[in-house]
Amino acid sequence: MMDADIDCTGLNCPEPVIRTKRMIESACGPFTVLVDNPTARDNVTRFATKVNCDVRVSEQEGGYLLEVNPSPSASQAPTVASEASSPKAEAAAPAAREKVIFITADEIGKGDPDLGRTLMKMFLYTLTEGDEVPATMVFANRGVLLVTENEETAAHVRSLEESGARVLVCGTCLDFYGLAGSLKAGRVSNMYDIQQALIGADLLVSL
Repeated sequence: MMDADIDCTGLNCPEPVIRTKRMIESACGPFTVLVDNPTARDNVTRFATKVNCDVRVSEQEGGYLLEVNPSPSASQAPTVASEASSPKAEAAAPAAREKVIFITADEIGKGDPDLGRTLMKMFLYTLTEGDEVPATMVFANRGVLLVTENEETAAHVRSLEESGARVLVCGTCLDFYGLAGSLKAGRVSNMYDIQQALIGADLLVSL
């Protein structure tokens, strides 16, 4: 297989897309991505196309080489100065919405538990790599296992805390599972604070 600027062979979702995103944001110009399966090929292609990149795909022995050519706008984001350059622009800007993520399980969906836990881990990791951080994250029921027993997911949640997310963890749930002294991210909370966060959300995502 050919050498590439980003070698994503053997990497699971969402890592190929995240590495492509970082390269585009670095404004490095055209680059190549090497992947070893059709799913990664399609995911990277869709993402790069969505952010105004031209993508050419060629099949290589054992994988695919993607030639990504970003447009000048692909790596640019509005600056604080441009967004707030005038009172009129400030008045027109919509108010920030209170986004809350409510996690009540240590897996996503119903089916194979191992797959569900993998999906949850991928979701939290991808959230740390996104452009927006939720205002609040609430962990209840088996969701508290993600910030106690699982060091990998707890590390993702700590990263979101460092980026400004408020993390509330149900104290009753910690007691029920015997995890009151095992918290690795967030703070112990109560149902009053939790319901206030949920009721006050402009956008609520429940997992």
